Amino acid sequence: MEFDVLTRPVGEWIVAAAVKNEVSLKPDPNALPGMPTAEKLVDGIAAFVILGCVLGALFGIGQWVLGSRTSNYSQADSGKSRALSALLGAFGVGALAAIINFFVDAGGQIK
Repeated sequence: MEFDVLTRPVGEWIVAAAVKNEVSLKPDPNALPGMPTAEKLVDGIAAFVILGCVLGALFGIGQWVLGSRTSNYSQADSGKSRALSALLGAFGVGALAAIINFFVDAGGQIK
């Protein structure tokens, strides 16, 4: 009586399992309970991030204006950078779903 499990190296079992079975992935938002709550949580976090971006843009614009009015070019430049960073952050939050969906669709087409 030969025990094939004990005599085969582990690598052969991994290769044999990979050849026999194909792995498939089909994301299903209804597969787990609590998914609507998780979606609301993510939407709420995104809203807080957007509010933070608005606040950062307001501070940046204010710093930019005060720096330029007082001829403090370092503060004006820092305010420009802060305002631009806040705007790019808001753009990133708004575009994130489309970017992720694009890569999910692109990855799903690989065979």
